[in-house]
Amino acid sequence: MTIKESLSFAICELKKSDIPTSTIDALLILETVLKKDDVFILTNPDYKLSEKEIEELKKTVKIRQKNYPIAYIKHLKEFYGFEFYVDRNVLIPRPETEMLVDKCLLVAKEFSHPTIVDVGCGSGAISITLSKILNTKIYASDISCNAVKIAKFNAERLDANVDFLCADTLTFLKKKVDIIVSNPPYIDSSEYQNLQKDVKYEPVQALICKNGTDIIAKLIKQAKFLCRYLILEIGYDQEGYVSEHKECILVKRDLSNLPRVAVFKF
Repeated sequence: MTIKESLSFAICELKKSDIPTSTIDALLILETVLKKDDVFILTNPDYKLSEKEIEELKKTVKIRQKNYPIAYIKHLKEFYGFEFYVDRNVLIPRPETEMLVDKCLLVAKEFSHPTIVDVGCGSGAISITLSKILNTKIYASDISCNAVKIAKFNAERLDANVDFLCADTLTFLKKKVDIIVSNPPYIDSSEYQNLQKDVKYEPVQALICKNGTDIIAKLIKQAKFLCRYLILEIGYDQEGYVSEHKECILVKRDLSNLPRVAVFKF
């Protein structure tokens, strides 16, 4: 089986399972199987796969047919120009969350040497990106110790200056900092069944909370005494809730015109 035949096979099989991104996924799967980049694959259509590679290709296509996220298959996801290792212990970083980093970078300009804490760090995408761009130490935590291990691994890979620890919300913080940033669980538990199939492979604890705002409420309450700014990613239906707090000075919408980032000033 050649690369050209492999791509055709993968695309066809993925389409049978109604995978909407079948063409790009087929290319990404082949990159993973062959350990080659897209340039090699697209410029070597007659390259023949070994029997082992063909077997691996078919196996991986079957996994993707079950809506298993392509980022977990590749164990890589790009965020803000950096590549992060991901597996099922952490959420897959999303482009919308880059808005959180944008806003944090903007607010950080108010401080000569900002102290920043990332709560619920997951893969470390936010804290590591901030550390690389600001060239400063960032502090980060997650309630999942497995997630912290992944974040530490990414920090080592990307040579980022981040201190990680396993902790629940802001219970570990003993002195005031300048900025707290977080992409907390903000999906109401009643909405879980309506999520896309691939999202359900991601850690529930990082997605879901009792009524969607429990963790947000806890962070706002704690942050009042612990920081100057709190910057949160929020759900599409939570603008009204966060705006009820007098400390909320901004709600930023994403490219789909949905509320995405809330900024609090204390």
